[in-house]
Amino acid sequence: MISEQSLCSESLGTTGRADLIDPARGRSAQGGSMEIAKLPADEANRLERLRGYNILDTETETSFDSITRIISKTIGVPISLVSLIDEHRQWFKSHYGINVRETPRDMAFCAHAILQEEVFVVNNALEDIRFHDNPIVAAGPSFRFYAGAPLITPDGFKIGTLCAIDRKPRELSEDHQQLLTELAGIVIDELELRKTREDALRINEDLQNKIAELMDTQERLETQSTVLVDLAENEARLKTKLTKEIAIKDRFFSIIAHDLKSPFNSLLGFSDFLSKRADKLTPEEIIEYASMINISSQTLFTLLENLLEWGRFQMEKGNHQPVSLSLPELVEESMSPLRTCADDKNITFSSKIPELTVVADRNMILLVIRNLLSNAIKFTPAGGRIEVSAELQNDMVEISVSDTGVGIAPHIATDSFAIDKKTTTPGTEGEIGTGLGLPLCKEMVELNRGNIRLETEKEKGTTFHFTLPIAA
Repeated sequence: MISEQSLCSESLGTTGRADLIDPARGRSAQGGSMEIAKLPADEANRLERLRGYNILDTETETSFDSITRIISKTIGVPISLVSLIDEHRQWFKSHYGINVRETPRDMAFCAHAILQEEVFVVNNALEDIRFHDNPIVAAGPSFRFYAGAPLITPDGFKIGTLCAIDRKPRELSEDHQQLLTELAGIVIDELELRKTREDALRINEDLQNKIAELMDTQERLETQSTVLVDLAENEARLKTKLTKEIAIKDRFFSIIAHDLKSPFNSLLGFSDFLSKRADKLTPEEIIEYASMINISSQTLFTLLENLLEWGRFQMEKGNHQPVSLSLPELVEESMSPLRTCADDKNITFSSKIPELTVVADRNMILLVIRNLLSNAIKFTPAGGRIEVSAELQNDMVEISVSDTGVGIAPHIATDSFAIDKKTTTPGTEGEIGTGLGLPLCKEMVELNRGNIRLETEKEKGTTFHFTLPIAA
């Protein structure tokens, strides 16, 4: 047993304190003389051993509470604890006589006790230079007497203490010291038994799971077979999607690198020539070059507009908002801004739309119809005709955009809706497209639960048909 007298003399430096004071931790952070116990040399392994019991922050248990009650009743102290020391605190698995579950480690007598092999005793903390200004001594609970037997695991780690505490000075008899030591051993036995029970439960659960797995082997194999098929199909879908995404990227950069570059070059070339030679050109030549600049500008604007529409759709297609739409009003709204373009080529613009209501995203379908009409204008020579019509087909409405244009070559028609195929051709007056319009139309129509197709005959014209759900 370590007596109060020996503790006081050690604290005053008569026998040395190198084994109990950590220079890095030193005295109290509040500037007093309270010593903060050094860390054990095996601290990391000690903490790992403590956590291995899975005991910290658990509910109270009768087996441990019985031990602390025996300590208090037998020794005659008001407070007894099963205290476990982790990195920053001492946590009480059992706390007889106080309604507290933890205190800071720096204030803990038990942090000193786990550095000992025997019971650690402080007969009067108020007269001990290490503890006299400790907050739990100088104020608050006003502890005076402390006796703590280290809880030593079978492999030698001191994870905490079984301690007795009094608010008045006292001494601990040899018999009571022996009792603390033996009951500390019982605490460890209870922790080991508790861990064994948990391990047994875990092992039993593992065994039950293994048995269940063996019983379900056939079912699992069948499931795995299905999963493998699904994985293969999913991989194929991902590959297709990836191929499409790569094609979109390649198409996008192709447009930027080539299709946009060409009208820019024309625009820059004509404007540069005009700016340098205007004084030497006739008015007719100036008008001719200005017309070329205008055509290049319009072509460039159309390309950029189509690119922006495609890019916006790729970002916003998740924001699909279908509503009931009057089909005649929708078609008229789509045709109206394009009538001037049709008039410029002396193309007859007309529509035959019955009073039908469809369900679709308004902005998407406006864009689809305008794209199809713009294509029709581009590929219909002067004096031609373009007509928009619709008819009811069961629970769908089929909208058709027909022209008397140049038609589409079979090898181009086959790939018209493919994003990874460059199918754009110049219009009847040299208009240039991006090749994004029809793939964009296809995506939008399908997103609105419809489909799109085309019929074409060389030099006679083309008709695009797409369907939309009719409103209930």
